[in-house]
Amino acid sequence: MLYVNGEMINEEAIQAEVEKLRPDYESLFAEQPEAEQQKQLYEWSRENVIEAVLLRQAAGRDEKSVPSEAVDRAYRQFVNQNGDKGADEEQVRVEIENRLRLERLIQKVTANTKEPSEKDIRRYYDKNADRFTIGESVRAWHIVKHHKPDVDADDMKSRMQEILKELQNGADFDALARQHSDCPENGGDLGYFGRGRMVPEFEDVVFAMETGQISDVFRTDFGYHIAMVTDKKPRILCPVDDVRELIVRELNAQAGQKALEKFIDEQKAKAVIEDR
Repeated sequence: MLYVNGEMINEEAIQAEVEKLRPDYESLFAEQPEAEQQKQLYEWSRENVIEAVLLRQAAGRDEKSVPSEAVDRAYRQFVNQNGDKGADEEQVRVEIENRLRLERLIQKVTANTKEPSEKDIRRYYDKNADRFTIGESVRAWHIVKHHKPDVDADDMKSRMQEILKELQNGADFDALARQHSDCPENGGDLGYFGRGRMVPEFEDVVFAMETGQISDVFRTDFGYHIAMVTDKKPRILCPVDDVRELIVRELNAQAGQKALEKFIDEQKAKAVIEDR
């Protein structure tokens, strides 16, 4: 049995953490041998439980009381969200007070982190440039004939070839889309979209086209298409000032997490952790 500063920790608490971590852990370490995977998962879960207990114990040593109005407010919120359901009000209030003590401790530990400097912001911006980049996009129109079990595919393709000839001879794309397309909305205008929005076969065609170009008839899983590209926007890196607020928020969160980890390490160094 695990004891942390004399407090007994039930095995059920560790197993609950195991089940909580399992989905993400198994997806990240799928190539790891199963026996090794289960051992590592258990060890990580055990450490998480120990750290949570140490934080709770540290919060409990704070002699400053939690304002009763904060407990009342949190209890009303609990009832509104969960209903009465026969819950022990006194026990719920104790749990709320413990949670508020813990939140106060974490806020105190993370409150004195330094604001990131301009150099910090620029370094983070350069390191994460891909995250702050708006990918290439196109504006495309299309005419589509969906696959139908009662329509011969060759006949459908032939009809699309006839429509293509009309377009090549100067017919209006909007008018033909409204008249012939199985998706006539907006005259076939799909608006602007980046990669990953459409099926790959469609994107491979339109992203390779030039502005104003009309494609040949091509096929995807949805049917036969004719596409026209009316505009293209290149890949653009957002100016640092446009993402500065986000960067500062993320750097502050990282600094707070480091401060909390340091505090936990200090608590762990002084703790008596034993298996009996």
